[in-house]
Amino acid sequence: MVLHCHEERRFMTQRQRHLVYWLPIAVPFESWIKKPAPFGQPLFALFPLFAPFVFKFYDAMSGFSCPPSYIMTKDMARTKFPQLVDGLKYSMVFYEGHHNDARTNLAIALTAAQKGAHVANYIEMVDLIHDDYGHKVVGATCIDRLSGD
Repeated sequence: MVLHCHEERRFMTQRQRHLVYWLPIAVPFESWIKKPAPFGQPLFALFPLFAPFVFKFYDAMSGFSCPPSYIMTKDMARTKFPQLVDGLKYSMVFYEGHHNDARTNLAIALTAAQKGAHVANYIEMVDLIHDDYGHKVVGATCIDRLSGD
């Protein structure tokens, strides 16, 4: 699943740059070992120690198409995020592809209309129309929820 998400992000950042940007996410660590272990898994308790390697592996899964993850010292983290609690050890920063869903949907609808599709809002699809052989969908029966037509 993660690999497919990275493929989608790579596609969007390469072909839809006006709709996508990289969002930095900081993960603060207040201890070197988490107690109690998250999800009851003892190995997860060591995540603060292995986080730099885990996030670099995450970068690699994207084919290094995202900005690189990095370690933010506790002083730098306290400067950028003064609300963090005392006792911070360090923070990891990684990047996620972020896009505006509404703008993406509008771009898809406008492209479909440009290619000849009928585009409408407040429409409920109630049935599909198939070709004579019943193998291919060629249309849809819809109800306009505003007018009832």
